[in-house]
Amino acid sequence: MAFTDELATGVVPSGAPELLGAFGLTPAQAAGWTLFAFQVLGAVLEPPLLAMAHGRRERPMRVAGLALMAVTTLAAALAPSYWLLLAALVLYGPASGLGVNLAQAALVSADPKRSEAVLARWGLLGLVGDLLAPAALAVSVALGTGWRGALIAVGVLAALQAAVALRAPGTGDGTSEEQEVPVLETLRAAVRSPPLVAWSVIVVLCGLMDEVLVAFGALFLSERLGANATERAAILSAAVLGGILGAVLLERVASRFRPSTLLAISGLGCALGYSAWLAATTWLTSALALGVAGLFATAHYPLLRARAFAAMPERPNVVLAAGSLFGALELTLPLLVGAVANGPGLFAALLVLLAQPLGVLLAAVAAHRGERVPAARQRKGRER
Repeated sequence: MAFTDELATGVVPSGAPELLGAFGLTPAQAAGWTLFAFQVLGAVLEPPLLAMAHGRRERPMRVAGLALMAVTTLAAALAPSYWLLLAALVLYGPASGLGVNLAQAALVSADPKRSEAVLARWGLLGLVGDLLAPAALAVSVALGTGWRGALIAVGVLAALQAAVALRAPGTGDGTSEEQEVPVLETLRAAVRSPPLVAWSVIVVLCGLMDEVLVAFGALFLSERLGANATERAAILSAAVLGGILGAVLLERVASRFRPSTLLAISGLGCALGYSAWLAATTWLTSALALGVAGLFATAHYPLLRARAFAAMPERPNVVLAAGSLFGALELTLPLLVGAVANGPGLFAALLVLLAQPLGVLLAAVAAHRGERVPAARQRKGRER
């Protein structure tokens, strides 16, 4: 599910230059508003839907989300105008919110003590989708079917996955407890937990080094290096390859280091690698620098998301609802970057993305302070 979602949401931003030419758009429309469309309806519908998705409701809601992902992806591929394309992307948002988030919660609930490692593997599968997205676009462009052909292929894959999911068991199958918890009570529980709120908000920054980077990065590479679709795919794929390596390493070392240490290392490494990418003047140095940035950036989401689940481990659907509730802030990211791109320019817009690694460094400080409290309590207990 992570693979399919990242593949679908990766093809559109990777094809921003093609969209710009096909519909006569501005950079903000081709990159910023398409990403906004992916998120806007989900920001409204996901919190109550995810709050409801427990017990016997979980599996049918997950399957329905996957089925709607397939339908909306195919509709986007066939859209004859920019506005109909946006409409299809708007409906895709809540569909993926159900299908993808419910699958993630089920995995974490099955092994909560290894949440960082589980989410690292989840991220790895998503990165494979990220890796194939620009490559699929490049192949589709070479075959003459453009961005539409790539989206059709993704839609067919999502439909097959929805059919398979019909036979998969749900986490709440056969249970009757907690099915009467009102939606508003679930949402109140989410906002009444300061740690959950804090970690859910900081997770939002991970949207910068994802589709936002792909969309505006594709435009930046086209403008700065004159890169065509194949060259852009190679450079952007370097970031994903670095991310895959980083996800594999994180899964193996997550239990050996404190979360604060991993957050600090990943934040600093990402900031340095990304800064080097902005300064690169050849496609080779650009690919190498972006690969380094991806190596460290891949750890941000699983580390931060795991802290959110740890804040309320007994109620994963509350964590999901909180993530969607505060995830509405992510709607502003592509619009903010798009506004900067239309004003000072693409380079200035990409400087905004440094907010992600800098935010992770601040989260590392907060995590370190949180780790000191139980450690101090343990020392006092031994002294007694």
